[in-house]
Amino acid sequence: MRCFKRSLQSLFIFFILFSLFTTAAGGNILQQQPKPKDTVVKVKLLQRIIAALQFRKNARAREQQRVITIIRSVLADSLIATARDIQQLNEELSLQQNQHFDSLKVLIDEILTNRGTDTLYVSDTTVLPSPGITEKDIISLVNKIIPILQQKEKEDNNAAIMQEKLKQIRLLYGRSPDKIDTLRLNDTTGRRYKLSLGHKAHVIGIHPWWMEDRYLNYNLAALSTFNFHGYTADGGTGKIRDIIPPATLKALPFARQAGCNAMFTLYDQDAQNIDKLLRDEQRQFRYIDSILPLIQQHQADGVNIWFSKLHKHQRTSFNRFVLLLSNYIRHNMEQPCNIMITIPAYDAELAYDLRTLDSIASHFLIDFTTPGRPMAPLKGDAAHAIEPVVSRYLNLQIPPEKFILLLSYNGSKWSTGIKNRFEKLVPYREIRAEFPSDTSVMYDEESVAAFVEEKNETGDVIAEIWFDDASTLDVKYDYILNNGLGGVAIWPLGADDGYAELWDVMAAKFISIDTTFLDTIRLLPPPEIHLSWWDRVKLKLNKEVTTLDYLFTDPCELRNLHYERDRFFMYVTFCFLVLALLAGIFYSYNIRMQGTDWKWRKISLGVLIAFVLLSVLFGGIEMFLNREVPFGLTEHPDSCYTIPLSDLVMVFSAGLVVGILIMYFLVFPLIGDREKP
Repeated sequence: MRCFKRSLQSLFIFFILFSLFTTAAGGNILQQQPKPKDTVVKVKLLQRIIAALQFRKNARAREQQRVITIIRSVLADSLIATARDIQQLNEELSLQQNQHFDSLKVLIDEILTNRGTDTLYVSDTTVLPSPGITEKDIISLVNKIIPILQQKEKEDNNAAIMQEKLKQIRLLYGRSPDKIDTLRLNDTTGRRYKLSLGHKAHVIGIHPWWMEDRYLNYNLAALSTFNFHGYTADGGTGKIRDIIPPATLKALPFARQAGCNAMFTLYDQDAQNIDKLLRDEQRQFRYIDSILPLIQQHQADGVNIWFSKLHKHQRTSFNRFVLLLSNYIRHNMEQPCNIMITIPAYDAELAYDLRTLDSIASHFLIDFTTPGRPMAPLKGDAAHAIEPVVSRYLNLQIPPEKFILLLSYNGSKWSTGIKNRFEKLVPYREIRAEFPSDTSVMYDEESVAAFVEEKNETGDVIAEIWFDDASTLDVKYDYILNNGLGGVAIWPLGADDGYAELWDVMAAKFISIDTTFLDTIRLLPPPEIHLSWWDRVKLKLNKEVTTLDYLFTDPCELRNLHYERDRFFMYVTFCFLVLALLAGIFYSYNIRMQGTDWKWRKISLGVLIAFVLLSVLFGGIEMFLNREVPFGLTEHPDSCYTIPLSDLVMVFSAGLVVGILIMYFLVFPLIGDREKP
């Protein structure tokens, strides 16, 4: 594939050089005359280049074969280009905004349109002066076109990589989180693991309530947080305005079920409304009291405060409001609740005290949704471009992971000419509908922004629409990840409804496939080992001694070691009970027959007591190890409290010693020697 693309680039440059050489050396300009029936129609070089360069992202083999066919036909044609064509291309490609593959196609197309003729008849009689095409023009044009073709090759490679990654991600859509796979390490051993989708950074989708049920078309797997927009305050009462239909809130449980965090956006751009709220603490309490039930009802993970048009004199009061909201919510919420604050790209009023708010807010959303030309340039104006804006905020010594870029799925339409003013915002879906996929989009390489031109009936440009598409967002997402920023927020979700490319680039950039390794297992049953009876006895005794060791030191550790209980200690307990019973019968019989003068009386009584104590000891061990006993070894390590059996034995022994002392000092002095046991 790479060799093919390099060959295509070389052929493209050769076509231009060959056409220039043909034009300069021949000195003949073809002049249009009435066309005979058998005249072969010749297509100009630049028109053929347009056809040969009809590569799109994610090109398929069928399209590549079509280009090869066109190239072969071009070699058989008369190739014609004028000096003015070459000079015009040189001039336009000197502008950075035209140094993009699609922009090059548009420029060539414009040259052909302006010249207005596509078919020529070869005349043997008409001779005009040779146009002045210099070697400098040729070299300059070649040097400008080669980087564009190289960039195109890079974009095609990246597109193929993105498609492969999307393929792997989509295989995990709908996968059960409890599904376990096994990685084969060798013929006998494997590792069990789980796969899940995660995120490299925060991906916040802001869903405006008026988008209604468009959330059903969202790829929620690409989002880490679903943000419901936009509750505003009534400046008179302080309560939230009742303008949002309750049915639209169904989007929140739907997003949470898909694995997203849920948040609310508290939005206001009415300067007077904001001023009334910030000046009156009672209004703030009423505002918070009216929003808190919604947060509790939907178990929201936080709120985003998006107040635009703040002024310098509101700096302190805004800090107090955010602190009040934070304390009030966290005091009344069982689960953690984050506070996010949307800040302007350029805070001309110095209304946001970020150093103070840093201890309250979890993240700051830098707003790049203000209409501009372009709206979110990567480089350029220090007040509006992403790189200088982020650099300025990082100089406040706030960690970069606390800043999230708020980008727009809307485009901004600007009139050209004398008016040269902003007209309106245009959703991405409307841009795609008005300018279909076969329409070339112009790119500004410095700002990393796309734009299309609107023309009137005479072909004059009357307006430009600046926006972000998959290509420009791809670069900006890389900037976010490479600079360790907190992530991206998209406004508004649903503006691209009906088109999937923006979701695709978001998923490819931010979704990660996380692997959790569980344990190592044998793929084959262990080989059968033949042991002698004595080896089996030693192995059994060693296992039970180890069990006793944990039981007397840390019983809960047996659960973590996957201890498999057997009936060994139950059998031992049964044996000692039988021995105690026999010893009791033996002792009772001899006392009955020989009386208290029996010489083995004390020894027999000691043996009987020993058998009874051992029965109690091993019976207690059996109950500790029996999971069916409520106070035995628990199945849940989190609910297991370590009480070593040695502690219980010590308590029991202490009680026994106390009993013996009481008998010896208090009871025995009151009875005769013959009555003593």
